[in-house]
Amino acid sequence: MNTDIPKTAIIGASGFLGRYFLPAYRKIYPDCIATVKNGSVEDQHMYDLDLYKPNIAGLQLAKRHYKEALIFAAITRVNITEKEKVEVRKANVDGTFELIRQLTEEGVKPVFFSSSYVFDGKTGSYTDQSPVNPIIEYGKQKAEVEAQISAITKENFLVIRLCKIFSLVKEDKTFLDEIAGILSSGGTYRAAYDQIFCPTLVTDVIAAVSLLQSQGSTGIINVCSPEVWSRYDLAIVLARLMGVSTDKVIRASLDEIMISPRYPKNTSMISGIVLKPVSDFTPISICLEQTARHWTNQILKTNKQ
Repeated sequence: MNTDIPKTAIIGASGFLGRYFLPAYRKIYPDCIATVKNGSVEDQHMYDLDLYKPNIAGLQLAKRHYKEALIFAAITRVNITEKEKVEVRKANVDGTFELIRQLTEEGVKPVFFSSSYVFDGKTGSYTDQSPVNPIIEYGKQKAEVEAQISAITKENFLVIRLCKIFSLVKEDKTFLDEIAGILSSGGTYRAAYDQIFCPTLVTDVIAAVSLLQSQGSTGIINVCSPEVWSRYDLAIVLARLMGVSTDKVIRASLDEIMISPRYPKNTSMISGIVLKPVSDFTPISICLEQTARHWTNQILKTNKQ
């Protein structure tokens, strides 16, 4: 992680990304301000913030010399976003716009986290400049913020587009861990051969974002591993590494698995600028091997029963 970053607040510290970014950034700024919604305020530098009615006045960011804020706060469950479009939009779009306005008025640069779901998934290999065409509500809401953030901030912003993020912590329920958990218990896993993405380790995301901040980067930037995988291929390799029969991985189309809504299929992206040498992104082979090791003992226990 690059330590030469401006003083940064974490908006949405209780979600998956926020839980990883906050301790990393507090190694640089121990008093790093963080916000949560209706959660446990664990220390004097953590505050409650409701994205439906954001109010950052109490954070006193300008007074405390904050220069940037990472915006993780959002309703990220795709099924909820699809079923409750109008209500969720009040937070993911309207509330986010208000939050960005308030940050801009404080002189704080917003760093908004978007998604590869802003693309329709027909071609893949999307660049920073590829036209967006979302087909699910979650992607539509992210795309709307992408489209308006420049005008709100007078071009002083950074949008980070992410693909499929995971960690290497056992039982964290990110997708590699989920696959391994099912296979280790003797279950079968249906995996889409036509769901294609760039799986990226969360610690690599932290390193890339801190580098972009240290460079003073602005605009919309894809942040993802250069490796492109299908969910099915990942599951097959993981099964082999775990010593599990590949018959336990059921090959299917994404259309069979996700009937509603219809997810974009190929959301692979290409970073338009060189964040780091390609070799600096953790190879997926290493991630698969480590995930398999996490679950080896579980398989042995299951086999003895």
